[in-house]
Amino acid sequence: MELIRSNRTENLADALASLIRREPLGAFQNEVIVVSSRGMERWLTLALAERLGVWGNPSFPFPRAVIEEVLERALGASEKASAYSPDRLKWTIARLLEESAPQKLRVYLGAEPDPDRVLRFADGLSAVYDDYVVYRPEMLADWAKRPSASWQSELWHRVAQALGPQDLASRIRQALPRLRSDQRIDDLSFERLHVFALETVPPLFVELFDALSHSVPTTLYVLEPSREYLGDVLPSAEGPASSDGHTFLSSVGRLSHDFQQVLLSVDRSLGRQVEVYEAPKRTSLLSSLQADMFEFRSTPAPADRPVQSPLDSSMTVHACAGPMREAQVVYEAVQSALEEDSTLLPEDILVMAPNLEAYAPVFRAVFGQEGRHRIPYEVHDRLTREDARFYDDFVAVLEVLGSRFSVLDLLRLIDADSMRADFRFSPEERARLTELLAAAGVRWGIDAAHRTELEFPAEPMHTWKAGFGRLFLGFASSTQDSAVFNGLLPRGAPSLEDAALVARLSRLGETLFEAQRQAREPQTMGEWTELLVQLCRSLFSEDDEWSPAVRVIREALGSLKESAEQSEYSGSLSLKTIRRELAGLLQRETPAVGFLRRGVTIAELVPLRPVPFRLVCLVGMDEASFPRADRRLSFDVTRDSPRPGDRNQRHDDRHAFLQAILCARDRLIVTYGTPSSGSRQSASPSPLLWELRDAVNRYYQGPDGAPLLEPVVHPRHAFDATYFDGSATFQSSSRRHLQIAEALRQPPDERTRVELLAETGEQAPVVSTGELASWLWNPIASFIDRVLLARFDESELYEPTMAVTQASPLDKSLLGNAALRAGLRDDALREFLEAAPEFPDGTWGALERQALAQELADLNWRADELQTHPTAESELLSVELDGLVLEGRVDGLFPEQRLVKRFTKAGRRAELAAWVEHLLLQAATGTRRRTNLVLRGERQRASLISFAPPEDPWQLLGTLLEIYGECVEKPVPLLESASRLFAQHYRPEDRRKAEKSARTELRSLCGRDARLAYALGSFDAFGDERWMEAFEQAALAVYRPLFEHRSEP
Repeated sequence: MELIRSNRTENLADALASLIRREPLGAFQNEVIVVSSRGMERWLTLALAERLGVWGNPSFPFPRAVIEEVLERALGASEKASAYSPDRLKWTIARLLEESAPQKLRVYLGAEPDPDRVLRFADGLSAVYDDYVVYRPEMLADWAKRPSASWQSELWHRVAQALGPQDLASRIRQALPRLRSDQRIDDLSFERLHVFALETVPPLFVELFDALSHSVPTTLYVLEPSREYLGDVLPSAEGPASSDGHTFLSSVGRLSHDFQQVLLSVDRSLGRQVEVYEAPKRTSLLSSLQADMFEFRSTPAPADRPVQSPLDSSMTVHACAGPMREAQVVYEAVQSALEEDSTLLPEDILVMAPNLEAYAPVFRAVFGQEGRHRIPYEVHDRLTREDARFYDDFVAVLEVLGSRFSVLDLLRLIDADSMRADFRFSPEERARLTELLAAAGVRWGIDAAHRTELEFPAEPMHTWKAGFGRLFLGFASSTQDSAVFNGLLPRGAPSLEDAALVARLSRLGETLFEAQRQAREPQTMGEWTELLVQLCRSLFSEDDEWSPAVRVIREALGSLKESAEQSEYSGSLSLKTIRRELAGLLQRETPAVGFLRRGVTIAELVPLRPVPFRLVCLVGMDEASFPRADRRLSFDVTRDSPRPGDRNQRHDDRHAFLQAILCARDRLIVTYGTPSSGSRQSASPSPLLWELRDAVNRYYQGPDGAPLLEPVVHPRHAFDATYFDGSATFQSSSRRHLQIAEALRQPPDERTRVELLAETGEQAPVVSTGELASWLWNPIASFIDRVLLARFDESELYEPTMAVTQASPLDKSLLGNAALRAGLRDDALREFLEAAPEFPDGTWGALERQALAQELADLNWRADELQTHPTAESELLSVELDGLVLEGRVDGLFPEQRLVKRFTKAGRRAELAAWVEHLLLQAATGTRRRTNLVLRGERQRASLISFAPPEDPWQLLGTLLEIYGECVEKPVPLLESASRLFAQHYRPEDRRKAEKSARTELRSLCGRDARLAYALGSFDAFGDERWMEAFEQAALAVYRPLFEHRSEP
């Protein structure tokens, strides 16, 4: 076996290309190059193509795949060999545990082990056994012959008896004699073997490659950080630090230390050894650090430390307030680097994060932002796959089947692009469905039986079945209809578009409801496969775009079924277990893509990916995230007795950090997160950053002895003014952020936000009494809603997922008025309220219904006292003033009076609306009838308000319509109850009481109404004389006549 060593991946690629050029294979023969990652495969493909020009037919397997092929050719095919793969082994372990678990495990698994718990435990144990096969083969061989007292030994002995000595380690031991005998292995897919840029290989694999080299030319291309032998260097965590050698490399180079010890075990059998090292040139701080590690140079005396240039930016550390700011800082650094160096390409830049799942969305947001200079980029994760959405959508369906079926659960599914066309909804349709479902009272649960399954009371009120019934009833009748049908009230909007929308959602719901009914009980793997394949056909599109992904799902389900059946596992599994198994299998079968495809590569920080880039950025390097904790299970024996070559997540991360430093050719940028504003959490950089900073300052110094690698603490916002003041430290090229910074520097506009609203309204030729009352009650809110079409009401964005806890005051008002309009009393009223979904379930809902019924009964009793005729009439009235028509339906008409019942309290908009209708009645009919208004009072007692006939209703109506015309053009300062209270307490000789009452009420209104709060902002309305004058005039014009004709008998 030949060995080629280097500290640079490019030099190893040169050596490989030279060999291929010098000794080319036949046109139809594979050039097999073993790699450690798909990222290395991608880089090496491009590197060899660049060096060789045109070449083809390469193969880039992982080490284990090559070993499996060699063993199959040397020993023959074995059906039992695949049974030792972790995906298959866990089913065998689960079967053995369910049959008879070792005594020490029975306490953990229980007397009657739950299949889900057993399989989850078997999943972790199979991975541990697989590591033992590679790193502790002699221990498993002893266990297979004679088990020790440990439960792991006992269980492995039973596994070996069931499957035979066909694990990877046993087969390697069987094949080694033949491989070392120089006897040729026939039918291999390769004539020679290249093992490229591996920085660590299990000792067992090295032994096999060494034996294979007797019959197949095998070359190991080994990447090492230093030309010195590190096998004797004691890692700093295992003993006192040595004064000899590079302390930082000794600390983080554990994998290199272990691998050199492994290679030493086959040193005597090695053939040609070639060294193609290249000492880094000391042109910057970064290259100097790399050179000192390459030479394994000891720490110099303080006086001998070389002084670095203050302009050196080859290594920088940045502290940023959260992932979004880190992405923004990296974007600016990348753009600046591209502008400064015309030879630098986006493909020469790598960004890595320990937790890519958390950082990928913010990088997509920053690098993909419209309206700025676009830098091409690619995120190396599963979401970059074109079919990734389908797999996530399918797993999401399985999550919904095991959920409470809340509104939000189902609405998440209808966003999926992979769904069938009739199950896909546009954003507008989704928003409309949210409104309809909220109106129908849907919260969670399929029906009462489903709620019972979840150990909740069998309350059907807020379930999907009841909600769909209300919506379809609303289409068949009217949403204003108070008639109860099968315990349901109509809800929603009676339009064809809404009905079609609800019908589509109902079909999706019924498909899921039926699947949930079938999936609620545990089933065998075969039964699950049949059910989920059918569900896939029912929900997802199988057109050309998604058919490959559908095929992968079916193959994954078939693979799970086959593994279980071949392992003779016949247990029944829950939906939760099937979802976990399928998600894990899809994660493995659909790996991440996007490495070196185009532009800047954004990838996860993982070891064994020594790909060189000119600019390397490490983000998310804070103490809590990196290095990550060791993931090995507590019973893994390799934790307590480590050997050279063992894998350890923390050691791997430390080596990945070293790799990033060594693979950066020109520049290294490191960022870490600091607490955001108001956060109580503390955040510190990774300990590795402290080690790096300490090492840099031990070996080098800044001008006048200044410390190096000090973190640059960035402002919390990208639009901070410091980025645009010409500072060399903080720079930004964002025009948008510059505009925001300039706007923040400007003094605030003295005009109120009300005055800044656009004058775009147009007065309609016909206005209803209700619309006129709305504009007069709150012109600012009406202008924002109807003219500007802006939305401030957060309730419109609310997607109900939790149970109803109480009926809101608005809901009670709407229900009360509906009951009054329909004339519901006694049993009819009780049935109506019991069918209303606005109330909570259970006893609390019954108490709220009872209280509302009592209030309605008292209000009806008070109105009955005033009613002098058996029936009231209703008329549609209208008048015309100055070309504007005011119309409205006036109800409760009797010969001598108008009697109106409203389920609201005095002083609200309903009272103003009744006053407007009172004026219309006088003007349109010419009769002088009093209006008696029966309203809710205090302590569930009704109150009575009476309006006397005015002398000149036309003049009063004309004033109101004139104000309405001004409101439509530009908001008039009429502020609901604040204006009403001002007019009520107004005295010409002393306005202080009126102003105080209005000011207090306005403060309360702004706390409840986001539109008023936005429009007024921090403006002191009552401190502005001009505004106060307009407020006084409008309030007195609208409300003084009302109070002059109002009485409370």
